[in-house]
Amino acid sequence: MYLGHRFAEIYNRVPRVLRRGLVEPLVRRLPVKTKNLSFDYRARRFVAGANYDPVQRHHMWFGSFTPAEQEQLLTLTVKQKSDGDIYREARAMAEESDAVDMIERMQSLDTQLYLAEDILTKVDRASMAVSLEVRAPFLDPRVAEYAASLPRNYKLHGRKSKYILKRARGRSGASFVTRRGKKGFGIPVAEWLKKKLRPLSRDLLSPERIRRAGVFDAEYVTRLLDEHDGASPIIASHSGRS
Repeated sequence: MYLGHRFAEIYNRVPRVLRRGLVEPLVRRLPVKTKNLSFDYRARRFVAGANYDPVQRHHMWFGSFTPAEQEQLLTLTVKQKSDGDIYREARAMAEESDAVDMIERMQSLDTQLYLAEDILTKVDRASMAVSLEVRAPFLDPRVAEYAASLPRNYKLHGRKSKYILKRARGRSGASFVTRRGKKGFGIPVAEWLKKKLRPLSRDLLSPERIRRAGVFDAEYVTRLLDEHDGASPIIASHSGRS
């Protein structure tokens, strides 16, 4: 994710006519896969978010909807409450960060939002469901503060993330720890929505329920479901970040 910001800076140096006329059309034609974080999904997310500011881009990459899609998805009431900018609070938090480096600002933002409101919540619910008591030693305030004070190069070294941690673990001889790919809470949502969970999703996302909630536009939600059933690239690979 953080490496993507670096690639975005390079990508945006490519002439706009080539990006819009060649790269983006090729990416849109990639075969749609339902695998979690498939290549086509990541490629579409990257080109869709590369032209936006860092905060908006960052959340687009691990979210599911572009600003244009959000404009259709959210009701007028919700958009009015956010003054048309749903990232307003995130932008303010990023600006309050004392980090000079943009990537470190995004890391600070993730610590306050994504870690606290997403990852730790999932860990707690998943562990409690099977009666496990989970601890997060890396979140000890002393460890977290020390990690935050380290230069960015110790965290993102070239294309290698978690650099200093991997170097430390590599000395223990457990090389499989550093070679193993990242695996979060990703689940095959796209496939489930097309098969096993289709009846449930149609019930929970029925126009009547959506209208009562008042958050999303019912017609647009139904259209997305129909397009997903037809393997449209709009949401067929929307697995989100995990």
